[in-house]
Amino acid sequence: MLFTRALLDELKAAVDNTFGKALFGRARFPEPADFKAVTFTEEAFFWLADFSDDALFYGVTFNGDAIFEEAVFELGAGFEDAEFQGTAWFQDTLFGSDADFDRATFTSGALFSRTQLFGGAFFHNVTFTDGAVFVSAEVEERARFNGSTFGHDAVFAGARFKGAADFPDTTFTGPLVGPIVCGGLLDMSRTVLTCPIRIRIAAARVFLQAAQINTALTLDVRYADINLLDAVLSQPVAVNFHPHPFPFNDGLVPEDPLTGQDPRPSIDMLAGVDVAFLALSGVDLSACLFTGAHHLDQLRFGGHVPFAEPPARARTRLLNLPVRRWTRRRTIVEEHHWRALSLHGRRTEQTRGWQPGPAHPDPATVPGPKEVAAAYRQLRKALEDGKNEPGAADFYYGEMEMRRLDHDTPFGERVLLHAYWLVSGYGLRASRALAALGVAMAVTVVLMMLWGLPNPTPKQIATGSMPAPGSRIHLVIDKSDPVLSGPLSQRWTANRAKDAGHVVLNSVVFRSSDQDLTTVGTWIEMFSRFSEPVLLGLAALAARGRIKR
Repeated sequence: MLFTRALLDELKAAVDNTFGKALFGRARFPEPADFKAVTFTEEAFFWLADFSDDALFYGVTFNGDAIFEEAVFELGAGFEDAEFQGTAWFQDTLFGSDADFDRATFTSGALFSRTQLFGGAFFHNVTFTDGAVFVSAEVEERARFNGSTFGHDAVFAGARFKGAADFPDTTFTGPLVGPIVCGGLLDMSRTVLTCPIRIRIAAARVFLQAAQINTALTLDVRYADINLLDAVLSQPVAVNFHPHPFPFNDGLVPEDPLTGQDPRPSIDMLAGVDVAFLALSGVDLSACLFTGAHHLDQLRFGGHVPFAEPPARARTRLLNLPVRRWTRRRTIVEEHHWRALSLHGRRTEQTRGWQPGPAHPDPATVPGPKEVAAAYRQLRKALEDGKNEPGAADFYYGEMEMRRLDHDTPFGERVLLHAYWLVSGYGLRASRALAALGVAMAVTVVLMMLWGLPNPTPKQIATGSMPAPGSRIHLVIDKSDPVLSGPLSQRWTANRAKDAGHVVLNSVVFRSSDQDLTTVGTWIEMFSRFSEPVLLGLAALAARGRIKR
């Protein structure tokens, strides 16, 4: 049946804006359909209705079920301040433009399964007393649920938001059921979650800023950059990387807005979060800001959790050869930001390759070495508690780097830290300790050849007459002090190199060679017997740190 605007106005006037059982099934509304402030005391049937122009249901009260199944709203649909006392049926409904349900109340349930919205979906400050079902719903533009309340199940299984989806200041009393696909930002800032749930999300970004998570939560995520700034975690929360598309209805949920991107999710910020209840598995932390988080030492890691790395290679100025300037290790992005600044906030040769912070960073806002060292210290403790000793070693290296480069560190301590870094990489780089040991041994051999080994001692011969048989013989043979003479050029011989090598090898294992030495050679041997075993021990310590479980 065709309802013009004039005919609809006459009908409303005849019933004084109050309908009993309203049958508008298959009706066509070629002009704006104005049902503002109308009351439907019984069921209102609009299934298969076609609204060619605006559909205005502002302030409408549905005391019975409101059935809009398979209806078509070619232009805007306005249900602001509408009250649905019965079940609201919008399954398989098509909205050609914006659908506005701001401040609406759904008392008995809202069914939006397979609904298609080619404009925006607006649900500001909506109250869903019973279940809200958006199974397989599709929204082309932005969906807004700002300040809404879900009193029971919120079922978004298979829902796809090609733009952004906003849930700030929303309260979920019941479970939030996914999987949800969002091509833009999924904003759940200041959201309150109170029911134990497992949420599956594939989104470009997820904001949980200042969210209150008062229940056990498992978050299976794909693609998203997650921001947890100032989130309140009152119960255990697990954020996991889901490596495959989410299953749904004997198939897989389409991820068209996100296809082709890296599916591994990442966390951008943990500042202001007490992470004692947080567990991460497979989440990328290469751009995560840790400073400002609480109880980092209780953060739990599972699976492969990537961190940032130092610049891989640089090129020499003279030969333009690729060389590794920085030790390969796990780092946090705060160290990158701090190293990327010179004293005047500009890039230099020493900072090239480190990830800068904001485009115009204020050096006063960039965490300094003390804050970065504290973050490294707590993360090291977290990995040690998780029995990941090799991973903890990287954070110990970062902590020591910050102490070494901090100008507030006492000068003597900085000198000691520089030496510790140079000869063994803080006891974590076996190759560096072995190289230092090799250099020390080579230098000791050279010094021994030049100044440590004396001239060859002549054989001692005792001569004299034999006394009568049975008489006692008393011989006193005096040994002369080792003497070194002759020009330096005559001291480079194979025999002296062999003797020097023998002395050095015994020094490495802390043994005396019983070789005659000059006074200088004695001091060289003493220093060698002290330093070279230390370097050998540092190499063994570094190797042990890399293979220890």
